[in-house]
Amino acid sequence: MSLRRTALMFLVLCVGSPMLVACEKVFGESRTLAWSDEFDGPAGHSPDPRNWRFEEFADSTDTEKQCYSDSTQNVALNGEGYLRISARDLPGHCADGWYRYYTSGRITTEGLHTWTHGRLEIRAQVPDGVGTWAAVWALGANKPEVEWPRSGELDIMEHIGADPDHLIGTVHGPTSTGERWFLQTSTDADAPLSDGFHTYALDWGEDELVWSLDGEEYGRITRDDVEEEGEWVFDKPFYLLLNLALEGYLGGPIAEDIEWPQTFVIDYVRVYQ
Repeated sequence: MSLRRTALMFLVLCVGSPMLVACEKVFGESRTLAWSDEFDGPAGHSPDPRNWRFEEFADSTDTEKQCYSDSTQNVALNGEGYLRISARDLPGHCADGWYRYYTSGRITTEGLHTWTHGRLEIRAQVPDGVGTWAAVWALGANKPEVEWPRSGELDIMEHIGADPDHLIGTVHGPTSTGERWFLQTSTDADAPLSDGFHTYALDWGEDELVWSLDGEEYGRITRDDVEEEGEWVFDKPFYLLLNLALEGYLGGPIAEDIEWPQTFVIDYVRVYQ
């Protein structure tokens, strides 16, 4: 049995009306599976457009070095139940007119799916290249109206290739005057996270945020912690994003000996409520 299918064995069944639905026991609470993408489909195809849309641009305030593209060279199913987001050394003009020496992928559920509270979980294998910055995160669906940081941001996981054992979880929001505040938690694994698949999760409640790696809590931020910094703006719908950036303020310089492509492999994304 594959690791991917074995993961399903950790689900228990809860009685729902009118049928049984999958549930997961999370820090003493049972939650039902509200939405998921298991990335089943033919090799070389884009992810399901009912779940994801592409973001295509290059202009970045984080000094990143990639074009985000809708090409299946950058984002595609592998035919075995995985999504591959690949960064490549392919120079050219981006959709917004900028020129970059690299391409990569960024996909989002914006305009398709949003959630308020719950467990946001992904099982994935991060890339190992120095200069990569893999992330799974969420933004407030009201971002077009109020802009960032008033929309709020939940970073479920961030991994930096230059710091291979290190995992970061962050929350961003506004002060009363609209300035950004952020709080961060992190942990160090026993080995590089790129060595295999791991389960990254954020349990998002009305009064606290709890980050975990492979089912083990490593960070907790409460409403009280947040309100010492600014406003709690996390009781509203958020949408998900998956991306693989190059360089930027966290990623750091790309190593001269990096091997291409660098690939962020996602087994599943699941939302429990």
